[in-house]
Amino acid sequence: MRSTPRARATLAAVVAITLAAAAITAAKAASVLDFDIWMRAIDKHSVEVQKNIAAGKVDAATADAQELARLYGLMETYFADEGHSPDAVTMSHSGKALAEAIPAALTARNADAAASSALALAQSCNDCHDNYKPFK
Repeated sequence: MRSTPRARATLAAVVAITLAAAAITAAKAASVLDFDIWMRAIDKHSVEVQKNIAAGKVDAATADAQELARLYGLMETYFADEGHSPDAVTMSHSGKALAEAIPAALTARNADAAASSALALAQSCNDCHDNYKPFK
């Protein structure tokens, strides 16, 4: 049986739509799993940045803060893309801003301001966590 150009085009369109739908489904499933991984990493880096600031380990604290800012940025995008409450997006944005303030404070040799931002960041986790954690 010979296929016609129209039949091949139809088959190609069906395959493309099916692959696109599968990719979207996989991306959403992965994003929820990624979110859980991000939460664990945020917890780890949140503790570490506080310890490193207290110990005067500026490079390590800066690296932790930069990773926290990256993770909060990912969360902000996740919440916005998934259509969550604007509060979840705002809280993620605020967390990113707090994390970004840490290296700036350390560069200015203001360990107290860095520690204050790190503590506020750690405390803000509960505010968001209680309402927006996907796995309860």
